[in-house]
Amino acid sequence: MGGAAAGGDGRFFLAHLFFLVVFIALVWALVVVLLHRRERAAVLLAVVPLVLIFTTAFLAPRHPMGHQLVNVVYDGLLIFNAWFFWTRGPSPLGWLYLVAVIGTALDFAMHFVVKIA
Repeated sequence: MGGAAAGGDGRFFLAHLFFLVVFIALVWALVVVLLHRRERAAVLLAVVPLVLIFTTAFLAPRHPMGHQLVNVVYDGLLIFNAWFFWTRGPSPLGWLYLVAVIGTALDFAMHFVVKIA
């Protein structure tokens, strides 16, 4: 693993700064769902994106096509969650998923800016 991928020159952290924002937003959204909406569908919609994040991170080094396929599902689910929770509440969930959508797009862009795949 190169120095950048291992975090040696800070480029790895910079490339994944937005991912950290997304992860925090998704965990915060899960906490809000567990505190305010305990319906099975809402909990499932809050848990699945977190599972997909770890799945895509696991697949990235060994199976790039699997990584991309999971990312497409993940991106679609984030957009759906932003709409779903924006229309059904509670109020911070729509914003949290919108932050996750934007953060995911910026994280994707940073991989090209910083040149780390």
